[in-house]
Amino acid sequence: MNRSITISIVLAVLALVWVLSGSLSSDETTAADSATSNEQGKQQVQAFKVKTKNIQAQTMNDQITLQGNLIAKREIQIRAETEGSIAALSASKGETLRRGQAIANIAINDRQARLDQAKAELKVREADLASGLRLKEKKLISTNQHEQNIANVEAAKAAVKQIQVEIQHTRITAAFAGILNDLHIEKGDYVSAGDPIANLVDASSIKLSADVPQQHINKLVLGQVVVARLLDGTEISGTLSYISSSANSQTRTFHIEAQAENTLGLKRFGQSANIEIRLGKQLAHKLSPSSLDLDSDGGLLVKGVTQENRVEAVPVTIIRNEADGMWLSGIPEKFNLITVGQGFVQAGDLVEPVADESGAAL
Repeated sequence: MNRSITISIVLAVLALVWVLSGSLSSDETTAADSATSNEQGKQQVQAFKVKTKNIQAQTMNDQITLQGNLIAKREIQIRAETEGSIAALSASKGETLRRGQAIANIAINDRQARLDQAKAELKVREADLASGLRLKEKKLISTNQHEQNIANVEAAKAAVKQIQVEIQHTRITAAFAGILNDLHIEKGDYVSAGDPIANLVDASSIKLSADVPQQHINKLVLGQVVVARLLDGTEISGTLSYISSSANSQTRTFHIEAQAENTLGLKRFGQSANIEIRLGKQLAHKLSPSSLDLDSDGGLLVKGVTQENRVEAVPVTIIRNEADGMWLSGIPEKFNLITVGQGFVQAGDLVEPVADESGAAL
């Protein structure tokens, strides 16, 4: 009886051990399979396929391109300095004048007669002074009378000079060599002092004028090369000669000017022009705007793939926009750029790079 009970107990224990061992083995297998499946799923999520292309920095001419215009070195409005009627016109609108060349003449009228009278009065005053000096030596006139004679002579000289200057002003001349751009008078017109007579343009040299956005102003120094390209393709080269110290309160731009010699003999000013300010050479990458992405703060960046197939994000700065792309700084000289799929991955993600063989412009 005891023997049978013992055998039964042993068999029951063995059966229990067998059942438990099978259950544990199954649980371990299931856990292992689950872990493997999760790892594979994780790898599948991380290994997102992206297209990439190896890019190399290029040497570019760093420059700022602006909209500006072409203006003459100087332009003045000549005004009448005395009154009278226009007696003669000596130049025509559009004519090229020498410095001092006559433009028009105002009628002298009685000015010559008044000059003759003033000169005669001067002679009398000088004679009074001479005779008074002899009398003073003999102490026949007072010192005050002698001083009065001197004053009378000086006043007579001033009267003569005043009329002589007035007569000179009746001849209106070119203040410098230039083009008579406009003529506001006709023969017989009556003019007063201050009335406009003509516009004179100095075409010996040219000023290139433009307004620079505030983000570029610190790149500029006097003496930099400035090139203006007119609508007909004509190019004019000069050097930066003026940078405004104060920004326009409305546009926040700074006015600049460059001086250029008028070697082409241009006579048409005020034309629009593309103004290029050349800053030098530097290494940069030229990419399509579609290659750009934004960081959490709204800054520009591009994404690439490291040797470990991890995504890296590189902040960039736009140097210049062109019709076929934009020049960017901040990217390493050699870089494996993500061309397709950059919007679906983040920095640090594991990806599966596929070479972009499309040949499309970046």
